[in-house]
Amino acid sequence: MESRKRIIRQHIKSALQKTLLPLCYKLSKKKDIDKKLVILADLNSVSTPESMELIKAELQSRGYKVREMYCDLSSCGMVSGLKYMMSFMKAYANARAVFICNYFVPVTSCKKREETTVVQLWHSCGALKKFGYDSEEDISSHFKGSVTRNFDLITVSSKECVKAFVSAFRLKEDIVKPLGVSRTDVFFDESYNVQCRREFFERYPDYKGKKIVLYAPTFRGNALDCHCVGEEYAAELEKKLGEAWKVIIKMHPRLHSGLTNCDIATNRLMPVADVLVTDYSSLVFEYALYKKPWVIFAPDIESYSKGRSFYLDYKTDMPAPLVTEGEKLAQAVLDSEKSFDHEGVERFTEKYMSACDGRSTERIIDSALEKERF
Repeated sequence: MESRKRIIRQHIKSALQKTLLPLCYKLSKKKDIDKKLVILADLNSVSTPESMELIKAELQSRGYKVREMYCDLSSCGMVSGLKYMMSFMKAYANARAVFICNYFVPVTSCKKREETTVVQLWHSCGALKKFGYDSEEDISSHFKGSVTRNFDLITVSSKECVKAFVSAFRLKEDIVKPLGVSRTDVFFDESYNVQCRREFFERYPDYKGKKIVLYAPTFRGNALDCHCVGEEYAAELEKKLGEAWKVIIKMHPRLHSGLTNCDIATNRLMPVADVLVTDYSSLVFEYALYKKPWVIFAPDIESYSKGRSFYLDYKTDMPAPLVTEGEKLAQAVLDSEKSFDHEGVERFTEKYMSACDGRSTERIIDSALEKERF
């Protein structure tokens, strides 16, 4: 059942989307848009999100003026959040393009100018747990606005994922294109991987010479009311594995968990890890590119399948052992190298990540701004 706080928040969003934000946009429109102005915007961060780092660099290299507009609504307060959104609407009214990577109410709050292109990069690869309009945990029935209005392009990691995004966002199929996911480009750069490993071991020298497990689960529930399942077993995992192993614990940032023992970004830990342990996180799609073993630890798989549910068959599509009992987790990790399904991972990667080949950023910008090529 939804919390009262979340319901009130949805009504406030709907009201803003119908009144103040459209008015601000209308009053800010100039005669011509600025053909070189591109906005990068997000409501979940205060600095450049990983999903936008390579997009930003590529846009700047092509001569665009990049304006970064970020705000973490979960911590900034209502007044600051409103000021941010009004500032965004003023810039939006005159921009050549806007790139977002998550739900972003302001960009959908009015009928935009046809000359402005809106690109939804999304923040995750593949299509795993249901999201968008396919899950009320993501979009409350009390929210009466639109989360997809004005989208011109949604980028996904393979053709297989198009159907899920069309369903989740209730949009026409030609808007969703398998151009790849920009932030995965670095995974194909061996100098990046070497740098990640070097920086990690410089900061955590005790991990040298050890087998390394990366435990990185997602949360259950919604952003305002979330929790994790099975973390108590992760806390004991290193001890049960023995002296040859070390465990990096990266709880989801929304959980504010004290179990997290490393402040390096999760993407930069994938080149370091020998084994990934996760549950319903889309991290498995990125990790699959490294062709290394992982373990699915999901004690609540039955209830989760009946509730939020998935776009894929978790028990047959995942090329990894599924562990539902905490007492069996350590042994599954110890056996992970021996049980690693190389052919299964190849099939999984081809099915869900085929558009991620190290050149996604270039394709995305070409597709979004092809009329303004420099």
